[in-house]
Amino acid sequence: LYGLARAMRPKTIVEFGTSNGFSAINWMHAIGDDPEARVYSYDILPYPTATAIEDSDHRFIFLQKSQADFAAADVDFRPVDIALFDAGHLLEYSLKVAQSLWMCGCE
Repeated sequence: LYGLARAMRPKTIVEFGTSNGFSAINWMHAIGDDPEARVYSYDILPYPTATAIEDSDHRFIFLQKSQADFAAADVDFRPVDIALFDAGHLLEYSLKVAQSLWMCGCE
């Protein structure tokens, strides 16, 4: 994940499924030198790691909600450059969210 993000230089990363925050930490290291980049991380449970990352860097935004409830406003209507689906693991949720992500940033 780190290598992908370093190569792509994304402005907006969305991950569904924060859990222990291992992916989130990799994302944050990868965007480390870009003050405009953001990582939005979703999970239905309030993991302490997510709170700790959010408290330490304003570019990490944790949303305690299901991927099924994703809205473009959650990511400030920013175009999404990278999305990681590691939450609900149900194809129907992932397809619904993928369609919503595709429309982010479109006018």
